[in-house]
Amino acid sequence: MRTIDKPGVHPIRHLLMDPEVTEIMINGHSQIFVERGGKMIPVPNVFQTPGQLEVLVDNLLAITGRGVTSRAPMVDFRLEDGSRVNVVIPPVALGGAVVTIRKFTRSLRKLEDLVTYGTLTEPMAAFLAYAVRARLNIIFAGGTGTGKTTTLGLLCNYIADGERVIVIEDTAELDLPLPHCVRLECRPPNIEGSGSIELGELLKNSLRMRPTRILVGEIRGEEAFEMMHAMTSGHDGSMAVLHASSPSHAIGRLELMLLSRGLPLPLWAIQKQIASSVDIIVQHAIGQDGVRRVTHITEVADVEGDQVRLNNLFEYKLAGFTAEGKAVGAFVTGETKPKFYDRLRIVAGPQVDAFFAAPAR
Repeated sequence: MRTIDKPGVHPIRHLLMDPEVTEIMINGHSQIFVERGGKMIPVPNVFQTPGQLEVLVDNLLAITGRGVTSRAPMVDFRLEDGSRVNVVIPPVALGGAVVTIRKFTRSLRKLEDLVTYGTLTEPMAAFLAYAVRARLNIIFAGGTGTGKTTTLGLLCNYIADGERVIVIEDTAELDLPLPHCVRLECRPPNIEGSGSIELGELLKNSLRMRPTRILVGEIRGEEAFEMMHAMTSGHDGSMAVLHASSPSHAIGRLELMLLSRGLPLPLWAIQKQIASSVDIIVQHAIGQDGVRRVTHITEVADVEGDQVRLNNLFEYKLAGFTAEGKAVGAFVTGETKPKFYDRLRIVAGPQVDAFFAAPAR
């Protein structure tokens, strides 16, 4: 029996089945919110008693073979359809169990769908497709739920069939339509607190697995060093997700992660490593109007003085809002040719010049 069909899941089944609901947030049995159209909306009268929420948690966990206890009160897992679930129970969660379900989006199947939804423009989509074919190293940055992993997954359609792709994630989410794809997932510690396998370990081991490209679901700590090493050691075209509010913040987080590794290197040397590893940062955000957008496609150029120089190739310029709250703005392009211009021209031909000449409308 599918999880969604179990009796204990009945209170939220209508939310799981609703295609317009992208996230379900349960804060104890009496407070439930959903994300619909990029906005959080309360949903009343879902659970009648705390016991119904406890039964829901048990039913969701049944497929994982895992459990939550007072000693290990947090768990991440995925449902059969790819939806991601996070559960936190008391005593950590003070108001009762907290369940967050990020639903797997089936409506986005190709990069052109992001153009339809207003996430980016046709020239931006074409540029990113060429960037993947040109084997540029790309960081997808943004806040939680802004669409980073979705964009990464859709761009994987432009990876050549003859490549061996290693996908490494904390909780598996990317199920890519690639003929030669190896998926690795971190392992949490057991109830005694041992036996965990961290992201950095999987990244280090992946270098021995003859990868063509390495894709990382999220870098957030010391594994950043392994990712930078992979990007500069013959695995061009690697991609990773990073939580950051802007391209400059993404660079700052990478600097901090590499410094936390305790390497006996000055900051300028670490900045040189970042600039030689990462080619592009694709920045995501959810606007006040609830629309997910790629707000920047930014080149990581080089090091100038005491900082990494960034060059915005595409940028969303917000002008204001309509009376209905809809954003008014435009995507514009820069005019500076990036350091990887020649690599792009090999796969895109003369039309590559159009990316750096006129506004993208």
